[in-house]
Amino acid sequence: MGLAYGNLGMRKDAIEAYKQAIRIKPEHAKAHYNLGVAYGELGIRKKEIEAYKQAIRIKPDYAEAHRLLGAAYGESGMEKEAIEACKQAIRIKPDYAGAYYCLGVAYCKLSMHREAIEAYKRAIRIEPDDAKYHFNLGINYVILGMDREAIEAFKQSIRIKPDYAEAHYFLGNAYGKLRMDREAIEAYKQAIRIKHDYAEAHYYLALNYLMLDDRGSALEEYKILKNLDLKVANELFNLIYK
Repeated sequence: MGLAYGNLGMRKDAIEAYKQAIRIKPEHAKAHYNLGVAYGELGIRKKEIEAYKQAIRIKPDYAEAHRLLGAAYGESGMEKEAIEACKQAIRIKPDYAGAYYCLGVAYCKLSMHREAIEAYKRAIRIEPDDAKYHFNLGINYVILGMDREAIEAFKQSIRIKPDYAEAHYFLGNAYGKLRMDREAIEAYKQAIRIKHDYAEAHYYLALNYLMLDDRGSALEEYKILKNLDLKVANELFNLIYK
């Protein structure tokens, strides 16, 4: 019954159903796990964490519960605990791409970007066709100033998911840092084609037009940006006419 409620988006009803299942069978690890998932979907992190812990107490080799416990810790700002939970999931299930991804997210939040890169690479080796793995790998390359590597990661993300607006946007940023302005312009245009109200993409598209002394095109982006983010539009206006 809990799964049926969950599939219908009736999460509070799902929680009550899982609680009832647990009252009938307290050592039902899957019910505790599903209860954690339902709490997580409502953003109730403390209860989510406690539910996963109960699932793990009953079934210590429950890799999925360890991984989601790690994700819940990460959402709660408890990155060190998140790392340990994800590592435990990996010890149980060494080819668990999702656990490596979770580990990478936690490392990134702690500014351990080289460790994050290795975690994302491991996830990609296991599941090479997950766009977000490549995207997050690219973000960590950007942070470390490894822009050429970032470009390849974002390209892979886009190959898998062509309508990934954020990947096109960050690809544009990486091109821009290398002064590959025409390539940056095309990347920003793709981001905007997918997400018309992408204010940051309009702004950086305009900046790259200015790099090529194309003030007219930059001004067109300013006109669009006025309706999306007036503060950013005014900043752009000042750059166009400085």
